[in-house]
Amino acid sequence: MSETGSQNHSDGPADPLREDEVSLLDILLVLARHKTLIVRTVLVFTLLGVTYALTASEEFTSEARVVREAQSEGADLPGGISSRALSGFGINLGESASGLTPAAFPDVLQSREVRLAVVRDTFRFPDAQRPMTYVDYANQPPGVLSRVLKYTLWLPWTLKGMLGQAISEDIPAPVGTTEAGEPVIPSEEENAALKSIAGTVSAPVDEETGIMTISATAGGSQLASELAKSFLDHFITRVREIRTEKVRERLQFVKGRFEEAEQELEAAEDRLAQFLGRNQNPTTATLQFRRDRLQRQVSFKEQLYSELQSQLTKMRLDLQRRQPVVTVVEQPVPPMSRSAPQRTLIVLLSLILGGFLGIGVAFVATFLQNVGEETEEQENIAEIQEAFSSNGGVFGFLEKLIDKTEK
Repeated sequence: MSETGSQNHSDGPADPLREDEVSLLDILLVLARHKTLIVRTVLVFTLLGVTYALTASEEFTSEARVVREAQSEGADLPGGISSRALSGFGINLGESASGLTPAAFPDVLQSREVRLAVVRDTFRFPDAQRPMTYVDYANQPPGVLSRVLKYTLWLPWTLKGMLGQAISEDIPAPVGTTEAGEPVIPSEEENAALKSIAGTVSAPVDEETGIMTISATAGGSQLASELAKSFLDHFITRVREIRTEKVRERLQFVKGRFEEAEQELEAAEDRLAQFLGRNQNPTTATLQFRRDRLQRQVSFKEQLYSELQSQLTKMRLDLQRRQPVVTVVEQPVPPMSRSAPQRTLIVLLSLILGGFLGIGVAFVATFLQNVGEETEEQENIAEIQEAFSSNGGVFGFLEKLIDKTEK
């Protein structure tokens, strides 16, 4: 019974703990056999990480914080009930909207109008000898290293750009602005600057507090602050333009009509003065009728002039009331420390990446080696089977085995 029990115990499934121990030993064995490869891979990647961390250009980030304010153009209802409060319950009273909500402010910051105004500003770049616009800086002639890379590693993209430029030469793009200043059509140099500056600014929004952070990144501390300031100023200007567009259009119309009414009133007063100068005491009915008509024209022009002047004053006050749309909570200042590169983090990531890659290569090499050994073992088994199944039988197999041993 004991022998049978021991036999059953030996023929039963292996202990899981024993399998885990064997698996762990196999892993440690692979690492031990390829320790040189792993160490070399880690050293190479660490050296690359240190080199990149030391040679990468420094970047600085300056931030400005603004509060997004939403203004309602609808009037309140009697009893002090606000139309905005009713809109929260899904009730729309048909109030006029400006077409711009605070949720669209990040898109306004990244709009072409804002970026075009920024690239036309003048900045002091760290690697430039004199202040220049961002357009001039972005279109400077490339250096020697850039030219070498342009015609070596970047040759496919260079040829693609040349081909596209050759195809588009027959269709000249309009450049500049209209007489009214809109729409703004950037030139090729400005388009290149727009693409270059697009990745330098971001505008994350804290939905809980409603504060939008304008972050500008550049190669210098002072330059980052100037870029953030430029984006902030042009962003506020653009938001005010959009918010007050309707009021400004009405104001422009009333202002033009007011100027016409003023000229018409002066002309009517001049005609009345000339008539009274020639006729001190009009006695005839014709002269009296003409005098009364000229006086009625002057009275009508005065009434129209007074009404337009009142509307012009109201619209100017309304325009001024709509101006404070964005409140600046924090002005941009030059940062004291760089935001990139984070040298310690780069070296640690390179070290970890090298370790994982070295271990992965070691396991792949072990797997390929095991596959090769299994293939050789299968070939030996096939040879044994062929030997036993041949005419020579066991003796033929022994002869082949002796020959193989002697070789």
